[in-house]
Amino acid sequence: MREYLSDRALDRKNPESHIAGHSLSEIDYLLGVLEPQLASDNVSPGSFESVATLRNVQELARHRTFTYLCEWEPRFGYSSINDSIFGDYKAVVDRLLSVHAPDLVERFNTVYRRLNEAAGQDHTRPAGEELSQALTTCRRILEAVVDQVLSAQAEPSAAGYKLDQASYRSRLFEFIKITNESKNVSEATIAMAEGLHARFAAFDKLTNKGVHADVALRAANMCALNVYVLCGEVLLLKQETEADATTEVGR
Repeated sequence: MREYLSDRALDRKNPESHIAGHSLSEIDYLLGVLEPQLASDNVSPGSFESVATLRNVQELARHRTFTYLCEWEPRFGYSSINDSIFGDYKAVVDRLLSVHAPDLVERFNTVYRRLNEAAGQDHTRPAGEELSQALTTCRRILEAVVDQVLSAQAEPSAAGYKLDQASYRSRLFEFIKITNESKNVSEATIAMAEGLHARFAAFDKLTNKGVHADVALRAANMCALNVYVLCGEVLLLKQETEADATTEVGR
């Protein structure tokens, strides 16, 4: 609006001056009427000024449109590529979830609903119960995925870590370790698992301190997104490991 008023001010030195409030189509019409009159012998000096003002508005609008389009084009290009990359990955993860743990798709929907509910609350107040519920569901989703790749064990791992039902974090790292012995697991997957647990711990500290909901909401959103990505990574590892085992048996 400031640009609109500035471009159309009839007196640039006076911010309170009147403006030429015509639309661009009206400016085209007025120029079509006024410009032929400029060749007349009895044209008024004001006509030249009016045409110059209207032309100036028209060219400024064209220039601003061109500038904004040049600015927006790379943004749209980036968004399109980013959406394509994540969309392809999401399709793979959703398919794996539907095959190995179809009930988790609804649990993820529950998480997103909780986060949306929290986003609509007053962000100046302390973080609400919705965020804690969403993160609790995230933990349960991750535990359910771990159950799919390495069920609870009565005996501890070779390193002495418990692998019972409650120790799903240890079972997750044990699965990654076992998988890594047969193939080169990306270090990013290991780092992601470690980072996710650190995020959970950090979120618990935030909510215990009673931080504002907007801060906790950002942390909760990042936790939920990382849970989704890590679940996809783990299920992909399981699928690849099973495929390799089938290939070895075929040989």
